[in-house]
Amino acid sequence: MTTTTSTTDAAPLAGTQETGSRVREWQVPEALGARRIADLLVEHTEEPVTAADVAVLVEREHLAEVGSYKGWPMYSTGVALALDVAVVRAVVADRVAWEEVSLPRDAAAERIGWHWGDLARMGEEGRITTGRGDRYLIADLDRLAEEADGEQYVTAQAAARDVLEIRPTDWKYVEAAGWITPAETYEKAVGRTRTVTVCLYRLGEVRDLLDMPGVDWEAARGLPRRAPSPLREYARLAPTRAAAVKGFAQRLADRHQVTVWAWSSPYSGGWELDWQRTNGRPTAAQVGAELAADPEAGTYAQEITLCPVWGRITRRARELLEPGAAVVLDTETTDLYGQTVEIAVIDAATGTPLLDTLVRPTVPIEPGAYWVHGIADADVADACPFEKILPKLRKVTRDRVICAYNADFDRTVVLGDVRRAKRKPMHLETGSWWCLMDAYAKWLGSDRWLRLGGSHRAAGDCQAARDVLLTLAEGRGAVFTPRDPACPPAGARGRGEAAGTPQGEVPER
Repeated sequence: MTTTTSTTDAAPLAGTQETGSRVREWQVPEALGARRIADLLVEHTEEPVTAADVAVLVEREHLAEVGSYKGWPMYSTGVALALDVAVVRAVVADRVAWEEVSLPRDAAAERIGWHWGDLARMGEEGRITTGRGDRYLIADLDRLAEEADGEQYVTAQAAARDVLEIRPTDWKYVEAAGWITPAETYEKAVGRTRTVTVCLYRLGEVRDLLDMPGVDWEAARGLPRRAPSPLREYARLAPTRAAAVKGFAQRLADRHQVTVWAWSSPYSGGWELDWQRTNGRPTAAQVGAELAADPEAGTYAQEITLCPVWGRITRRARELLEPGAAVVLDTETTDLYGQTVEIAVIDAATGTPLLDTLVRPTVPIEPGAYWVHGIADADVADACPFEKILPKLRKVTRDRVICAYNADFDRTVVLGDVRRAKRKPMHLETGSWWCLMDAYAKWLGSDRWLRLGGSHRAAGDCQAARDVLLTLAEGRGAVFTPRDPACPPAGARGRGEAAGTPQGEVPER
């Protein structure tokens, strides 16, 4: 349990840490994260300071990052408590004023009946004012609802059912006729390992279809489930890019007996393709030649990227999940890059615990670290010192890749403890470490640190990190595996049906 009490505006706060029968007095740590800094400023200024306000103070150079703890930026408590109260109050007042004339994403979308994705797109285009907290100016929302009606996106199902009033299954004839094309696409997860491509259409363009000459929409409405649609006569049968790419991916999987991943990237607007290798084959050059020669997908070859970064990471993750290939390690420490107070190691392939123990350090646990993991000095008073645990740590990690969510942090901590214990690091220094945080960010195409979201205890964080490894191994987009030779080819199941389309889904055209 941790308590803090305020003294004077500039004086540091004091408190106690209860550790069983022992009580250790301490002052506020020299550095804390944004949320804890905000709590200090609430007491200091009697203003409703939030972590978002702290971020503004950092942007305006009133506060500066002085370190990090497991990737979280830390700020000087002394500098924070020495801030001019008027400066803090001005930042809070600006935020409160903005919140009074703006709405958060979901409330903004509900106000005008749009999808939040449309609001985000309009913000990126500069057509609606966005500000702190990803909020939207109410005045712009009301104007947008009137001026931009028809520019919002709708799914094929909504376009068919709510606008054209036809069966959603008949929408494929509308698109195949060439009357409309998607404004945007994205991949929607179906189960743990599959995705389907979802197409979005501009509402105004869908409404315009009602005025097309020569189309009897009334004849297409109210039809029984299996009745033939009069819209079929308008449809052209050439496959869309999505169907062509997915068909090629399935043929590639069948031809080489490998797993193939095909992902429609919302960032580039193109498709990205990767596949499993068996003894290095098929090579990128080989697949590139097959793609160019493919009668359907070859047309889109310039819009398909082979061997993207996420594909390389997926293949590596699958290798690390092989039996005996890797372990996942996590540590909790006395302070930022301090001594180990808890360490856990699990088998990457199975999740089986191999090591999970508290460790007695040679220095006290700092309050900032205690606030994160909840391990107190009394908890580790009877634990073994690091040098007693090192032999087992060496044993469970020998000849394995060591995966950690922040590998630089955990490797530095472990090697620091080895040096303090005057022992040889052996493979803990010379062996292979793999950073799951870095891999996950690259896999997602992100340039920022991504929070793990674990329990802040070593064993729980190991399992959370392994979940990330499992996610990386699933690949991106639709997954295609070799079919049973007895299974009929995709074309035999009906023209335009894309291999890899989940059963029960309407095939994209």
